[in-house]
Amino acid sequence: MQQWALGLRQGIGGMRGQSRVWIREAEHFVLRVVSLAFSLASAHAIRWLLSPLDGVDVLQVYITWGVAIGFGILGFFLSRGLAHRMMNKEKIWAYLPICIVVEFFEIFCNFCLAASVISRATWLNEVPQAQRHVLEILVYIALSIVPLVSMLLAVVDMDLARQKQGGGAKPKAVNPSAWQQQPAAQGGYAQGYNGNGWQQPAATKQAPGSNQNGAAPLGVV
Repeated sequence: MQQWALGLRQGIGGMRGQSRVWIREAEHFVLRVVSLAFSLASAHAIRWLLSPLDGVDVLQVYITWGVAIGFGILGFFLSRGLAHRMMNKEKIWAYLPICIVVEFFEIFCNFCLAASVISRATWLNEVPQAQRHVLEILVYIALSIVPLVSMLLAVVDMDLARQKQGGGAKPKAVNPSAWQQQPAAQGGYAQGYNGNGWQQPAATKQAPGSNQNGAAPLGVV
């Protein structure tokens, strides 16, 4: 009975360990997919803002779609490149301006899209007048910060990638000065490391009145 209970506990512990590993292995992929979805949502807002240009010629429709998708993919990679350089303490001054321009344009397009559809939020008419203006401002902010969510996910993405490449904490270096001369063992030998090399074995202590061979000195009966 005890063996059966022990086996059951070990099986449950193994299942828990597998579930924990599965979550840690899947979160990186899921975060990347979600971040790409947010980038494509910003691309849709850019496409909506550029849609009045479709009537210029036949190719303009494809051009606006290409620009919108290009901005979405560009924001996805630029945010990760910036986060990676910041974590490695590299220079970002040549990289930062384009990131700021892309993020500003994405936020601006999302804000314009929110301004055009805010009138469809009929539930705001049911809110008390004292809270309506505050909620309208919060709706504008919530619909405009989608690109910032992608930026924050990029930081988490690069942090997880760095942890996988690092392979865990580095072992502590051994300080040679910590090795001191050890006490004499049985037989009278002691050695240690003093930072300059291994010390020679200590000489055996001689008993008073005896020579190195252990024999009694001359003249002693």
